Amino acid sequence: MMKQIWLLGFVAGALTSGAGQTTNSMRWENYISKHCTFTLMKPAGWNVEEAFQAEPTLWAFSIMPPDGHCRVSMAHGANAAAQSPLAVAQYIVEDLRKRFPTLQLAQIMRTKEAGKKTIFLFDGTYSDERNRKWQFSDLVTAGDGLLMNQRIEALDGQLKQAAPVLLQTLANLRVAKNVFSFDESGRAAQPQPASVSLTPRQLAGGWGRYAAPADWQHADLGKGQVIACDPAQQVFFVVATADAVTPKYNLVHVPGVLVSNFLKPHQAMAFACTQRGHGTDFRFDVKEREDLVQIMRAGVTGDRPCSVADFSYTFNRKGVAYKGVSLGYSVGNNMDSTWVFGHMTVWAPAAQFDALTPMLGQIAASYELNGEKVGEYIAAGIRRYQAGIAALSRTIARNSEQMRRENYQLFMERGRVQEYTSYLTTRMIMAEWDYLAGAYGYMRGDASGLYTAGGNWISSEPCSGNLTRGMQEVNSRPLCEAIRR
Repeated sequence: MMKQIWLLGFVAGALTSGAGQTTNSMRWENYISKHCTFTLMKPAGWNVEEAFQAEPTLWAFSIMPPDGHCRVSMAHGANAAAQSPLAVAQYIVEDLRKRFPTLQLAQIMRTKEAGKKTIFLFDGTYSDERNRKWQFSDLVTAGDGLLMNQRIEALDGQLKQAAPVLLQTLANLRVAKNVFSFDESGRAAQPQPASVSLTPRQLAGGWGRYAAPADWQHADLGKGQVIACDPAQQVFFVVATADAVTPKYNLVHVPGVLVSNFLKPHQAMAFACTQRGHGTDFRFDVKEREDLVQIMRAGVTGDRPCSVADFSYTFNRKGVAYKGVSLGYSVGNNMDSTWVFGHMTVWAPAAQFDALTPMLGQIAASYELNGEKVGEYIAAGIRRYQAGIAALSRTIARNSEQMRRENYQLFMERGRVQEYTSYLTTRMIMAEWDYLAGAYGYMRGDASGLYTAGGNWISSEPCSGNLTRGMQEVNSRPLCEAIRR
């Protein structure tokens, strides 16, 4: 029996956190069990630890504030070993005594019979490994196949002040409907196994693996993305990403690419599903994951826009009420031009979701990416980026050199055009001068001045003297450029 109720010892685990606030002055937030066994409202920022075993079904949690002065914890299970209430209570006390040899119990222990179950309520104190004295109240319920242990504790002298918040946290607990089953008399029946037979499946390209029932359909989208569903295509497990472009950069419509400004993950889920006809009327319960944001900023995204959240929600899919749970992220770029939405999601009809939660949790927990493959992909992406930058630099350098040569050629061509234009203008002017000078009997000789064929005698016919005989008229641009070289 001791082995079968090992999770009860979880309640007496490492000490934690402090209080001092009233329930009215605190901000509360919803918490969903990572094992999908319960939900509760807890003080914002308080830490939760969980433990779970499937067969026999037994689960436990403890909740504490960051400053470590108080704690509320609970363990719950259904097992035939709990038929003896006194044995369960004795085990819990002995487990506490082993953990804390200084344990002192109050002289009075209250008990109450409830059908075939017995309730024990006892108080006590103990000292932790730091020699701090703690005060606690413990309630144990056992019998008829059920066992439960609820405890509130705080540093000595602070339990009365912390009790309202701790008790309110327990009061906010809601257990998943399928965790335990009961017969018509209300007696706890032997719990159904939470696990189902899952068949391991490898993702294409060595990207990773996951497990799902053997008859489930499977669509591998590559790069670790997958869509798996039951034969009726009613229950889904999805790991996928969607690319989006902001409206101001939507110059060319690309099929399959969403057009929207940057959205948080739950907003992106609703937008993408609505756009692609997968669902409408989304209603979310969101928990922002700043811890994961910091991890992503440190390793991948830098200062780019980034948001991570886990969220549960309801929606309408083809006229059927559905429930879903997702862990999603949105990452943009510094130019506000594109962004990507990625998520791991389980969907099921709302009427079946609670009953399917353990199986869906097992499927989600089985999903595993190949770290080496992801590293190779990131490294290859960096290499492609660096190669692209290098190629761009070479192209810019090549274009710059070409532009320099072409500009030089244009400059030289402009000079040649200007010279020829100057020559043509001068030739036109001198032709007019020849006509004018010839009218007075002069002719053009060379650069030193005017001459006559007979020495001092000036011919009345222009260009008829000996100096012009055999000369070639420069009447073309090639000839002009040739004689100027």
